[in-house]
Amino acid sequence: MALPARDNRISRRSWLLAGLAIPLFRARAESLEVSFDGDNLRPVVPGLHFLSGKALERLRYADTVLFLSQVTIFREDHATVFRQVPQRFYVSYDVWEERFKVTIPGATPESRWGLTAIQAEAWCMENATVSALGMAPDQYFWLRFDLRTADPKDFSRLVSDSGISIRAFIELFSRPPGPRDPHWMLETRMRLRDLRRTPGRG
Repeated sequence: MALPARDNRISRRSWLLAGLAIPLFRARAESLEVSFDGDNLRPVVPGLHFLSGKALERLRYADTVLFLSQVTIFREDHATVFRQVPQRFYVSYDVWEERFKVTIPGATPESRWGLTAIQAEAWCMENATVSALGMAPDQYFWLRFDLRTADPKDFSRLVSDSGISIRAFIELFSRPPGPRDPHWMLETRMRLRDLRRTPGRG
């Protein structure tokens, strides 16, 4: 017995929704630059806009989205970790004002609100840094920047009363993301002597 034909409008709508859910970051965030700010290295990704797609959809439904970043310095062999710094950002959205709020928890939590998407993304990136202290200026190294969203079920494992669980962070970033989970990973090879150093921000 032949199955009844499906409504083309429903099928087309499904395809459109699926298309909106496809992460666009893989095609757009292709170049990683590095800012040498005081003693800190900070990843700069001009084409990265992570407040979009599935994450933005969750925010517009009044959900708070946890973004996890990790900046890692590898030795020249691209295998030995010299330094690794995790960070987390809680992002929420005011549907009436159409503005974002970003909170960086810690011993002295910081929050900013009334931000546009670009301003919120920029402030998150400004706080994703790793110290370059102890690195030889003329020695090549690799810098890797990871950013992804966390599932609410991972909250308790990642964060405890004592702070961030480094082990849980490493385990999370070692797992491949799902096909619909936002995830960015970029890296570049460089030397400190080749970077223009700017004064620290105090």
